[in-house]
Amino acid sequence: MKLHDGFHPQARKHIATRRMARPGIVIEIRWCPAHKGVTGNEKADEWAKAAEQAGNYRPIPRSLTNLKREISEKKWVEARQWAGDRTSKKYRMPKSQKTDGAVAGSTKRLASRFYQIKTGHCLTGQYLNWTKSRSTPQCWWCRYRTQTRDHLFKECPEWKPQQKILWAEVKKETGKWKDRWKVRDLLADGRCSRAVLDFLATTDVGKRVPGEEDDAVSAVSELEVQEWLEE
Repeated sequence: MKLHDGFHPQARKHIATRRMARPGIVIEIRWCPAHKGVTGNEKADEWAKAAEQAGNYRPIPRSLTNLKREISEKKWVEARQWAGDRTSKKYRMPKSQKTDGAVAGSTKRLASRFYQIKTGHCLTGQYLNWTKSRSTPQCWWCRYRTQTRDHLFKECPEWKPQQKILWAEVKKETGKWKDRWKVRDLLADGRCSRAVLDFLATTDVGKRVPGEEDDAVSAVSELEVQEWLEE
């Protein structure tokens, strides 16, 4: 009969040796369903237990594949237990870690700009100058010395109409005007997310960076810039 792939290598070797020594020999291999009710197996089980208790027990050598499978199965059991402990019904995600519904419901590009500005790793003169991508942190719309998030959301005259709408909406939602806000706090407050998204959608803040040779091109007049700087 054909030997099963899982048959022990030592048994295979022993059978092959016997066949070479006695070509006409007939070898039968029978699988026993369990130890119970089979006299020989019960006796073998009895001897194995006696040897183990006597301290002479040695485990049967196993293949490397068998050992790897056992280790892998053990790791999966531990991984499932670890995951189960952390996703039990008792666990509640902190409110600060929950997804902002307004941002999640916006377009992918708009949400990307929102989170870039929120982290500070965004297209501002300050950040680009810090990363050596731009020679100066100056605002390319109004020539103010440092283009920060606060400057773009509160002060840059290029986006004055949009800023008025933004802060009017923020005051309506929170009761606080822009002089009581820092942009980092504004972006962290879910009540203001809708107003911030509308502001970004109607401006190029965090979206467009002109080449340094094109910085002089702006819709803001020199007079408006001067008035703002004096203010």
